[in-house]
Amino acid sequence: MMEAVVHTMEKVHPAVAHVADSTLRYPGETVTFFSRVCVNRDQGSFRLRVTLPDGLDYADCRSLNQPSGTMPLFTQADGMTHLIWDVAQDAAQDATYEYWVKAVVSATKEDCSLESKAVLTSEGDPPLYLEEITSVAVAVKGRYLRYLPGIYQEDELMGRLLMLFESFLAPIAMQIENNAYYYNPRMAPPEFLPWLASWTGMVLDNQLPEKTRRKLLNASATLFRKRGTRQGLQEYLEIYTGGKVQIFEHFSENFRLGPTAYLGPGIAFGTGNIPNTFSVNVHIPPNPAWQDAESRLKGKLQIERKVCAIIEVEKPVHTGYELQMEIDPNLEWQG
Repeated sequence: MMEAVVHTMEKVHPAVAHVADSTLRYPGETVTFFSRVCVNRDQGSFRLRVTLPDGLDYADCRSLNQPSGTMPLFTQADGMTHLIWDVAQDAAQDATYEYWVKAVVSATKEDCSLESKAVLTSEGDPPLYLEEITSVAVAVKGRYLRYLPGIYQEDELMGRLLMLFESFLAPIAMQIENNAYYYNPRMAPPEFLPWLASWTGMVLDNQLPEKTRRKLLNASATLFRKRGTRQGLQEYLEIYTGGKVQIFEHFSENFRLGPTAYLGPGIAFGTGNIPNTFSVNVHIPPNPAWQDAESRLKGKLQIERKVCAIIEVEKPVHTGYELQMEIDPNLEWQG
């Protein structure tokens, strides 16, 4: 439901997000609330409290990235159900935690709006209190009734019958309404990314992190317009490797056109007497998965082969190149 955002270059600020899988439900239907907590390494332990209002009956819950079987504390007050997770945050790193709570809409005689709340608290310095509220509209009658003559508006049986069809067709209607998101590189489902990339002739490497693939896809139109240029190749490689890239074009310094022009050993084109050449220097960040010299060498060679493949596709066909790749410990891994 929510796009994951990972901050690697700057400190993560504590945040809580709370959304529902639908903004409209009918009595008897289920609604799922998704909560995401982002905390930094200095935050220490924290508490997340998710509240279900009167009108929503608790059905199930789960913490998606905590040990299996982790269950919240349940309390009830003023007709509301509270689910409380107490988490001891690892002080060594920033972290993101995800939860979902499923509930069933209770029977009601009139349309209403139900609000669910997520509250993030801690006793750090300074103390933390963040609150996020999301609402779900509950309708007694199906919306399809408005397309029928007025004589059917008060027919309870007809209203319930149309609610069935509306529930069956809701996923299709939602897909049509959200059709534009399927063409957005930031929002499209992962399985759509290769298809979108094919629009500009880009082939995405499935071994790349999803974040990098989306970043490449988002820049694909710009890179397509710059294809065959030094700037375009540099931007492509920097996004792909997550490092720094330098490209140097080698031009002839002693070639002149005119009556005195001549060809021979004194005329040098490019590098090593090879015309139209350029050099590519790539500095890549160290991968945390490279634990020893052997894995580091294998990882570097694998990236080097893929970089060569990109250069062969993106460079002008008549040009030659030299590639130098180094692991730069001063760069931070973006994977």
